[in-house]
Amino acid sequence: MEQRIQELIDLIPRRTGVYKFYDQNGELLYIGKALNLNSRVTSYFRQDHTDRPHIIPMIPKIYNIEYIETENEVEALVLESALVHKQQPKYNVMLKDDKSYAWIYISTHEKVPRIEIVRSIDPKSFKNGRLFGPYPSGRAVLQVFRYIRKLYPFCTCKNPKEPCLYYHMGLCPGPHFDYISHEEYMKNIGEIIKFLQGKKKRHVSGIEKEMKLAASEEDFEKAAELRDKLQDLRHLSGGFKFSYLNSEREFKESRYKMVLSELESIKSDLGIGSVARIECYDISNIQGEDAYGSMVVSIDGIPKHSEYRVFKIKSKDTPDDFEMLHEVLSRRIKHIGNPKSDESLSMKPDIILIDGGKGQLSAVRDVVPKDTFLLGISKGRHLKRKGKRKEDQFWVLRGKISLMIKINSPRILINLRDEAHRFALKHHRNARKFRKKKSMLDSIKGVGAKRKKKLIERFGSLDEIRKASIKEIDSVVKNTALAEKIAKSLKN
Repeated sequence: MEQRIQELIDLIPRRTGVYKFYDQNGELLYIGKALNLNSRVTSYFRQDHTDRPHIIPMIPKIYNIEYIETENEVEALVLESALVHKQQPKYNVMLKDDKSYAWIYISTHEKVPRIEIVRSIDPKSFKNGRLFGPYPSGRAVLQVFRYIRKLYPFCTCKNPKEPCLYYHMGLCPGPHFDYISHEEYMKNIGEIIKFLQGKKKRHVSGIEKEMKLAASEEDFEKAAELRDKLQDLRHLSGGFKFSYLNSEREFKESRYKMVLSELESIKSDLGIGSVARIECYDISNIQGEDAYGSMVVSIDGIPKHSEYRVFKIKSKDTPDDFEMLHEVLSRRIKHIGNPKSDESLSMKPDIILIDGGKGQLSAVRDVVPKDTFLLGISKGRHLKRKGKRKEDQFWVLRGKISLMIKINSPRILINLRDEAHRFALKHHRNARKFRKKKSMLDSIKGVGAKRKKKLIERFGSLDEIRKASIKEIDSVVKNTALAEKIAKSLKN
């Protein structure tokens, strides 16, 4: 992988969103979505893509990468679909992800609303109705579709000439033939919408009671069917917070309004006047070796990559996160207000967020300016519920006492902590790789600093040097005997 591409990927978060590939002339090549943007984009440069041969010619053309973070997979799916329809990238042959999900569609703008299962998102249809989903499997959506139809019979036909089979089965109330009043039919539709919006608690609790009763009566087949029905119902997700037809600009504006609202909430919770600049710090090391401290920055709630900084730990070579944090903050704080210092370091943060709890806050309390709010974030000891991640906890200092506080809208702070961890870990791993390369090449007599540098620049990694032929190595070191020695040493 080219160093330039790797540097772009290093900036991509491990979050849900949409990514875009551009060529050297700025032409859009491809739009995709991902649960983990960093992993997904990386995969394009590390896989052979034999399963998708149409994108193989695209890979060498990728020159720039952009991404848009979303709150969840549903949002990413809908945004990707909208952007592909509008921008028509060359290598997006079809919206495969649209086809892999099922949705329930209600034509709410028609006089007699219909309900159906759809597998593609048609902008015109979306404009004239409501979409619910997506469902991860056809089986799940069918189960839910059939279930709600039994609860609230509905019509699937458009302008029928006679009552359909479903009317005779009791699954369609016949609204086109006045077998049900319009008011009663619309009441059914309203109940279905409530159900699909997630207001299904009474339905779920009813099924749970049936399942327990069946199990107590040892009717295990029925209990298993009810269990599967419960699982299907829990796949339901609510309506979207933004329209399918929104442009990318409108989407970003909508998200930014949400960010501003969250910042106001944080200001209120902390009782401070400004949260414009938030800095978060994390330490990455293994037994004290190759220890780095990261500083990541958000401006008005948006990560500012150009202002990220990394600190190589100098004072300790044994594991001591408290002392390492103290060193990093001490070195960072002394630059505040100094016009000769690095531009990012010269700025005063409104909040310093530390990845840690009571101990970490106590370790840095004496170096943080009094007019900068010091906040800690740590993983809770207890799970919110089985199978879920630990709930994050926030800590502040009141005098010499650390107190846990409630942050009502913590998303920005949690994301920043995750970003600080990623950034510190990246530098830690790079340092370990460099040390490993250096030590192995240094052990080969005749390989000095210049030759070592040329080898790494030419092949990129120790593994690639191992794969190289003697002739290829000789083209770098200009010494056949030494090339043979290098090849032999690295293969042992």
